[in-house]
Amino acid sequence: MSHFQDRAYLVTGASSGIGLATTRALLAQGARVAAVGLPDRLLEDARRQLSGTVLFVEADVSVSRQVDGAFAQAEAEFGPLSGAFNAAGISSVAPIAETSDELWQRLVQVNLTGTFHFARAAARTLTANGGGSLVCTASELSLVGQAGYTAYTATKGGVLAMMRSLAAELAPAGVRVNALSPGTTDTPMLAAEFANEAERARDEASVPLGRFALPEEIAAAALWLLGPESSYVTGTNLVVDGGRTTTFPLGH
Repeated sequence: MSHFQDRAYLVTGASSGIGLATTRALLAQGARVAAVGLPDRLLEDARRQLSGTVLFVEADVSVSRQVDGAFAQAEAEFGPLSGAFNAAGISSVAPIAETSDELWQRLVQVNLTGTFHFARAAARTLTANGGGSLVCTASELSLVGQAGYTAYTATKGGVLAMMRSLAAELAPAGVRVNALSPGTTDTPMLAAEFANEAERARDEASVPLGRFALPEEIAAAALWLLGPESSYVTGTNLVVDGGRTTTFPLGH
């Protein structure tokens, strides 16, 4: 029997990319999943794609009351949650001189404040349940810098700092807190970042494994952090980036 069979989880950003792939993977393992996403076409597409015991919840992670409401809905439907994964996030490429106050605030509000809203609600819920696993999404760019991503890297670095403090705070309650840092992943959000195919090819060549990640590969890492096989892991940042941040790729 699957470790996830009949256990309940909440996933944000569940309507596309890594969040959708993780939701699908959990459902395939027999889990019950509250799939949280913005009320748009992508969430409607996910409704048609996913099968299993899934509850679709419309919520914006940048709005705290909506996040709190999503956790309340999930537990009202499924009972106590065993874990939660925050995959919601946005990215934008802009030189610092062209990064407006509005763009900065939007990235902070979704990526950093949204993670805080998620973590606070998850901490309250999992502590009340006697423990569980809380996983937040950082990025390979929380570890290295890249031109044009100043605002984005600032938010993802903040996610890592938050995770470390939460791991220390919540360990006595039996709540494990970890971060997942994907490398460049072939998602709809990625497609918007490249000006042309040549730019995409140059970026892909910088990965030692020679390609971008599939969402399903990142989802597999998320499931490991959510499940009991990582029972002695907390305060860790699991980097899944094809080797880009830790190797010198000779031959590429």
